Amino acid sequence: MIHAIPVRIRPAAVALAAAFILLSASPESPAGTRTPSLSGDVVMAYAAEVGAGRVRVDQVLELWTPIWYETVLKVRTGKIDPVEGDDKLREEWRRAVIALVKDELFFQEAEREHNSIINAFADRLYRMQAQESYQRTRAQLAEKIRNDWNLFMDRDFRGLTNEVVKRSGGMVKLQKVLEGRGVSYQDWQTRLRKKAFTNTYLNMIIKPRAPDPGPKKVQAYYAGNPGEFSRPGLVRFSHIFFSTALRGGEDAAREAAADVWGMIVDGEADFAAAASRFSDDPPSRERGGMETEYEAQDPEREAWLADIRIALREETPGELAPILESPFGFHLAILHDIGPDRKIPFQEVRRDIEKKLADEIWEAEVDKYFHVVRRNTAIRVNMPEFPSSLSCSGEAATNAVLPSYFKVDRSALPGMDMK
Repeated sequence: MIHAIPVRIRPAAVALAAAFILLSASPESPAGTRTPSLSGDVVMAYAAEVGAGRVRVDQVLELWTPIWYETVLKVRTGKIDPVEGDDKLREEWRRAVIALVKDELFFQEAEREHNSIINAFADRLYRMQAQESYQRTRAQLAEKIRNDWNLFMDRDFRGLTNEVVKRSGGMVKLQKVLEGRGVSYQDWQTRLRKKAFTNTYLNMIIKPRAPDPGPKKVQAYYAGNPGEFSRPGLVRFSHIFFSTALRGGEDAAREAAADVWGMIVDGEADFAAAASRFSDDPPSRERGGMETEYEAQDPEREAWLADIRIALREETPGELAPILESPFGFHLAILHDIGPDRKIPFQEVRRDIEKKLADEIWEAEVDKYFHVVRRNTAIRVNMPEFPSSLSCSGEAATNAVLPSYFKVDRSALPGMDMK
């Protein structure tokens, strides 16, 4: 259960507000699982052509596959029917293709306009120089702007890289996920640097058009959307932890979790007794697995506890959940109950509302700019729908080895914005 949270890089200085989900640390989690099996011709085909660039099918699959796993599991467990599942997959495929087309189009535009933007800024600064001050030439100003651009881009690139490595559970985990996808670390870094270049360009273009919302709009949004500003009720649950580190690796921890899960399902042991006997988490072991909502002193422990609470909100009280997975091991859990929602005071969410409204303004301006730029670029979508072999009722979905748990909204290599 890797905590796959959309990370929004705000344009405080240079970064584009772009949402992306970070890679899962486990080769059996959806973000780390190879894409569903397709013929080589399909995978290497082009899903879309954007000017001189191409969007490959395997790029779309990187975005779309975690949603496929999630949807197939819901179909198998009867939460949705296959028709509804395919409708969801169809919509997510469309969104993935559009996101990748935008990325490619903006990158091409950034490459074309790079020098002209720098020269335009240099001209503007040159004209703004006070007559009595030291006069720099246009060439000197252009060189300074170019160096600043590169510094901004490098900072964005380092920030994106560090965030992905951190949320993937470390460099070793990240490289393992990339290998599972058939992507080299060097190729991944090339994509990320390309994204950073585009981010810097878009920030220079969009930021002047996207002012931050004022306090009146923020207050009006809070007053007009009371349902958004409440904390979910406190979650009470029981939990058993199987540590990858303590049990000698992922395979051993996974096998132990599966064995105990089977014992509980078969009635050979009740959950509390199993927690006291098998859990690698001392606090929960001492309480027979019982957990309530609180801030743990250990940030690492609180991180996976928070993930479990989120996952269990979708489960039925009293029933054993599927085996959960985190970068630290495997987890068994049972939801007992969820308390009533609690209203969040305005001051606690003011900055979140400011960010949300600013992001909406930013994304609206980016979308407007996309429609302007696309007029000058030929775009052809070759695969507007996902391959029929991956239908929820198809053989690939029926025979897929589904991950034990996944917590994803969107998933892709960084730079693949689903918005």
